[in-house]
Amino acid sequence: MLIDKKLSKIVEITNSELKGEDLSFNKISTDTRTLKKGDLFLALKGENFDGHDFIEKAIAKGANSIVSERELNYEISYIKTKNNHIFLKKLAKQIRKNFKGTIFAITGSNGKTSTKEISFLILSHIFGEKKIFKSPKNWNNELGLYFSLLELKPDHDLAIFEIGTNFPGEIGNLSKFLKPHHGLITNIGSSHLEFLKNLDGVANEKSELFNYVGKEGCCLARVDNKYKKILLKKAKEKNLMFLKKGNKSIYDLNFEASFKIIESALSLEISKIKKIKLKDKVKKIVKVPGRMERKIGPNNTTIIDDSYNANPDSFFAAFEEISKFNFKNKICVMGKMGELGINSSRLHDAVISKSLIHFDHIFCVDIESKISNEKIKYISKNEVQNQIKIFFGIDTLILFKASRSVKMETVIKVA
Repeated sequence: MLIDKKLSKIVEITNSELKGEDLSFNKISTDTRTLKKGDLFLALKGENFDGHDFIEKAIAKGANSIVSERELNYEISYIKTKNNHIFLKKLAKQIRKNFKGTIFAITGSNGKTSTKEISFLILSHIFGEKKIFKSPKNWNNELGLYFSLLELKPDHDLAIFEIGTNFPGEIGNLSKFLKPHHGLITNIGSSHLEFLKNLDGVANEKSELFNYVGKEGCCLARVDNKYKKILLKKAKEKNLMFLKKGNKSIYDLNFEASFKIIESALSLEISKIKKIKLKDKVKKIVKVPGRMERKIGPNNTTIIDDSYNANPDSFFAAFEEISKFNFKNKICVMGKMGELGINSSRLHDAVISKSLIHFDHIFCVDIESKISNEKIKYISKNEVQNQIKIFFGIDTLILFKASRSVKMETVIKVA
C-alpha cells in the first residue's frame, strides 16, 4: 500500500478518530473469511449485509484493529468514522495521489478482463512482473476501484485497471477519480441497455473514459464508424486511434488492442517476429475464469465455461469461437441476459436464432421465447443435468453461458 500502515496515518488521511493505541497493520480486510492475523477490519455495509455484524468474528480471527461507524466496547484499538464508504474513498484518493506511475484504464461492453490480463502479461514480459499492477479479478465498479488502488505497491511503475458501468455517469465518475494516463475501449455492444437505453447511450457512457485521459495520453477504441464522432468529441486534442473490427478471434482482437495501446503509449518498437512469439506465449498463459474457459467434464466431454456474464455481442462472439471446433455434438446451455430492459425479448430471440446455426442442441434455461425448432428445448435450471447427460462423451462440446445473476457456474459443477 502506498501509505504508512499505521492507524494514526489512516486517521489523519480520512479525518477519522482513533480510539485506543496506535498500531501498525498488515492489510485492510472486509471479509472475515479471508482476514488474517494483524489485519485491519473495515466494517462495510452492503445491500444485504452489514460488516458491523462480523466485528466479533474478525477479532476472533486475529484482526488487531477495526474501522467502525459505531462506538465499540471491545478491548481493541479502532478507528471511529461517520461513514465507512467515505473513509475508504478518502483512503483510495490519497493512494491515487501518491502513485507516480503510468495508469492504463480499460472499458467496453465485452473483453475488459481478458484485455487487462493480456496487457498485464505483455507489460510483465517487457518490464518485469514486479513493476506491473493489474486490478484484481473483475473489480471494475466503485468499490472495486477503491480496493484495487489499495493494492498498489511502491515497486509498481505501470498499472492497469478495468472500469465498468451499470448506470449512466458511472464511467465518468470512475475515470475522474482514477485519472488514467491512457484509455482503451474494447467495443460498444448491447450491454446494460436497461439503463443506457440504446447503443448510442452505451457509446456515450463508455467514451466518458476519454474525457479523463491525460492530455498527452493515448485513446484507443474498436467501434463501428457511426460511434466515431462521439469518441472524437470526448477525446478532443488527445491521441485517438481506431482499430478495425475484422473477422478475428476474440483473443486476436484483445491482443491487438492491448499491444497497440502499450506500443503507442510507451513509444515501444518491437519486431514482428518478437510480437508473434509474445502473442503465442501470452495465449498459453491467459485464463480468465468463466470466460471461454475450456474444461474436461464427465466422460471426457469438452466444456466451455463462459458463465461469468453475457450480453448479445458476447454470445455472438462465443458462437463464432465455437464454430472453429470440430465435434459430433455441439450443445449450448444458455441462460438469461440481464439489464436489457425493453429490448430483452427481442435480443434473447436474436441470440436463440443465431444459436441454431452453430449448435446441434440448444437448452434455453428459464428463458421465454416463441421461437420453435427441433433443436431447442426450454427447460428450468434444475433440469439441465438430466437433459445433457445423455450427450456426455469425447465427441461432445457444451457451451455454458448466461448473465452473472443466473449463476450458471452452479450448473457446470454438477454437469
